[in-house]
Amino acid sequence: MTVSDSGDRPALLAATPSADRVTEWLWTLAALGGVLTLLVVLFTVELLLRL
Repeated sequence: MTVSDSGDRPALLAATPSADRVTEWLWTLAALGGVLTLLVVLFTVELLLRL
């Protein structure tokens, strides 16, 4: 998309994703963070139980 495609909007504003798209990415990142946290906790518990 070029500046002329976006009408009178500046190029940076035209390249900004919509709020719905950002919300989808945030939910995805939150889910991935939760899974990673769960794996780290399970790994830590496993190591502590082996002591």
